[in-house]
Amino acid sequence: MKGLWLSGLITFTVIISAETFFTIPTENPQRVFFFIGVFVVIVILHLVITALINNIKKKILVIM
Repeated sequence: MKGLWLSGLITFTVIISAETFFTIPTENPQRVFFFIGVFVVIVILHLVITALINNIKKKILVIM
């Protein structure tokens, strides 16, 4: 079940990343900054969630 959660999270991140890179309109520079900002927020969320998952794994291994 842990692998399913992690694969779902990775899939979500890849979909959002692809949407960000392939839908950037070049006519309006403000929209480019918006999509870059969205990408940065997604990367930060991904790193935080990954760190939380790693901490939970470490705590579970210590308990066992």
